[in-house]
Amino acid sequence: MMKKTYKPYKAAAVIAAAVIMTSGCGQKQQEGSTMQTEEETSASGTETSSAVQRPNPMTAVTDETAFQSLGVYMALPEEAEDPLCFILNGEVAEIQFSYHEIPYSYRASNTAEDFAGIFERFTDQILTVEFKNLEGGETVSAQIRTTQSGGRFASWKWKDTSYTLYTASNVSDADISSMVTMLLELISQR
Repeated sequence: MMKKTYKPYKAAAVIAAAVIMTSGCGQKQQEGSTMQTEEETSASGTETSSAVQRPNPMTAVTDETAFQSLGVYMALPEEAEDPLCFILNGEVAEIQFSYHEIPYSYRASNTAEDFAGIFERFTDQILTVEFKNLEGGETVSAQIRTTQSGGRFASWKWKDTSYTLYTASNVSDADISSMVTMLLELISQR
C-alpha cells in the first residue's frame, strides 16, 4: 500500500494562485487606456482567462460642447453641481450632476433606441409633464415613471433627439416635474 505524503510546496502554490487571481479586483483602469482582449493576451505569451475583456464604453469629455459631434444639445441649470460629461459607445451623451444634493443622470441620443441604462422595475404610476415652447409652438410631453425602489425616470423627445433623466433618489412629483421642465426650457432655447 502506498502512503500519501503532504507536500508543503503544493499548499503554497495554491495560496499563491489564489492571491494572483484576486489581485486585479478593485483596480481602476487608467483613463484612455484599453484592456487587452483574450487574443492579444495569448499573442503576448501570458496566460489567458476564459472571459474576453473589453474597453470601457464610457469616454469622459470636458463639457457638453463635445456632444455637438453627436448632433445632441444638452444644458444644465446654473445651480447644477459637479457635472461630469461622457459619451457612451460613440452615440449617447451623458451628464452626471447633482441638483440640491440629489444626483441625476441625464442622457441624450439621436441614434440609440434604448439607452437609459435603468434596470429596475417600475410602478404603475406615470406622471406626464407638458411643455409648450412659446417661440416654436411645439408641445412636448415628458413621461415620468417611479421605480419600485422610489427612484424617478423621465423620458421625452425634442425634435430628433431622445432624452432621459434618472435619479435613484426618492423625489417628489413637484421636484422631478420642475427638473424636467427646467431641462426642457434649456434645450428649447437653442
